[in-house]
Amino acid sequence: MFGNVNVDYKPCKSVVQLQRAADYILGRQPEQIRDGVIKTAPNLYWGINCDRDNFARDVLLTRELFGKKKSGNANLAFKMSISFSPEDNDKLTYDEVFRIANEFAEKFFQGYEVLFAVHTDKPHKHVHFLIGNCHTETGKAFRRNQKDLYDMCEFFGEQCQQRGLIHSVREEFYNHDADENRDKETFAERQMKAKGKETFKDELREVIQIELADPNNHTLEDVVNALMKHYNVECRVKGNTISYRHPNFTDKSGKLASVRGSKLGEKYTVKPAKKNQ
Repeated sequence: MFGNVNVDYKPCKSVVQLQRAADYILGRQPEQIRDGVIKTAPNLYWGINCDRDNFARDVLLTRELFGKKKSGNANLAFKMSISFSPEDNDKLTYDEVFRIANEFAEKFFQGYEVLFAVHTDKPHKHVHFLIGNCHTETGKAFRRNQKDLYDMCEFFGEQCQQRGLIHSVREEFYNHDADENRDKETFAERQMKAKGKETFKDELREVIQIELADPNNHTLEDVVNALMKHYNVECRVKGNTISYRHPNFTDKSGKLASVRGSKLGEKYTVKPAKKNQ
């Protein structure tokens, strides 16, 4: 059985990106504070091999110790998350999510600086990780491949299964190839990510992937219904096209923003039916 592990293949490549990524998952970006956004709680975030409140500083100090670059084409840290089905909320406390995240980090990120935070601002419980790209004892870069991700999904699935979180596990390994099926991003989205901001399209991608990975959803109709039930995301399907409406984000005219699946990436579209030969 496997759990839902999401990998962001775009690492933090500058000091600004690194700091804003850490501030984002802790809810400390100026705009989050201004808008009253609460991402986590003091008892729900932690740092491994680093000061949990000074992750970026410690990552940069470690890189300096080993003579590693801190700018240019350097990968300073990687992003990852694990998420649970909202159908398991009644069996899962935030404290238990924290324990699961700590077990996960201790197993797969040994020797690296890690900041993780349990987020409490969405219907589904989930955890964000930042992993420094320099081993604290050897200076080696953090490497992961398809087999590593497979092992992570398998281990996370076991963690969920042991706790009776039956909706958060699935029978098949699920991961989209980083190069062949990359999310489709606009220049504006890339600019926002460079500043550490999460776009409304990212929010849609996140919840769509959760429902796609849910073993209870067997058809497109199941996914569409689940998105409305769990996240109030309205989907409109017409032929081979599908659009998603964000429940909170509005456009310049004040209307709730919608986006076609093709604008999010190929995996968010409707696959055309194969013609009989």
